[in-house]
Amino acid sequence: MKMMAMRIVVMEAYETRFLTQLITAFVVLFVSVIILILLTLVGGGASREAFIGISMYLTFALIVIGLMLFCLKKMKEGPRKAATLARNCTPEENRLTFPLELEFEYGRVTLLSHPEKRRSARNFQVLKREKSSSIEFPPEEFKLSAVIGRGFASFPAVRVLSKPYERTVILFMTSRGVVSGKKLLTATLTEGHVDVEIEGRGGRLIGRFYTPPGGRGRFEVTMSAPESPEVNVRIADSSMQEFEYPLLPEESTVMFCPYGNLDVDNILRSLGRTGAVMGHGQFLIRLRSPKPMAREILEYPIEVSLKEEENWEF
Repeated sequence: MKMMAMRIVVMEAYETRFLTQLITAFVVLFVSVIILILLTLVGGGASREAFIGISMYLTFALIVIGLMLFCLKKMKEGPRKAATLARNCTPEENRLTFPLELEFEYGRVTLLSHPEKRRSARNFQVLKREKSSSIEFPPEEFKLSAVIGRGFASFPAVRVLSKPYERTVILFMTSRGVVSGKKLLTATLTEGHVDVEIEGRGGRLIGRFYTPPGGRGRFEVTMSAPESPEVNVRIADSSMQEFEYPLLPEESTVMFCPYGNLDVDNILRSLGRTGAVMGHGQFLIRLRSPKPMAREILEYPIEVSLKEEENWEF
């Protein structure tokens, strides 16, 4: 079997990075203030009672800072375990091999995020449990439809149960699949109409615009998924003659994540995206008038399916 490239990504917990910067700034500011107070007391010939008072305050503050640093260390444990496991694994054909035997739970992770909710709804459905030194890349569907702050995601996943990597989750995004269908659509605009040809080609969506003489009205093309219809990712607009949008990754991707930091925002940022609609299943193409009106002009469903082949390559 010919082996295709596999991309390995380690999820970065952006909230942990923010808290690290915040606590570091607080500690620097606190130490600076204490040094300034001590210099002022020494220079002003302060009494012994004043030094005792500042010493008690300093002791209390150091205890608080110590607790903050301890909590920060615990928060960093998950990302550190995920990064270490990713560094120690070896891709071999359609599997990942580890230097020691680990216990895993195979299953599916589902995430749903909404700006009105403080935390993402997160669920890991366990399908089976195994102990092994390697895991196979599961030839299963995935779906991601999200922008920063809201969206839906569903991935085949493996959760590690064994120490020292416990609670590390591995997400799988296969490049295998095909966008099906070819359709010529007519959209009626305020200034006229436009014909839109939609065609699936491999794992990509190809679109072309045909307009009558005299120009075209303004519009934009967005994509969403039925699981999160409020998420619309813009893929083209009326300034283009044609567009091309990948609905599957160029290479199969494995993402190592700390379970406690698993949400759609961290997934998007780790992929270097602010919004994405990709994966398998049904998606919706929409033609909309531009903001602030954002009136829907046309909607058309497309389907992305896993391509069945003999000796499939992940």
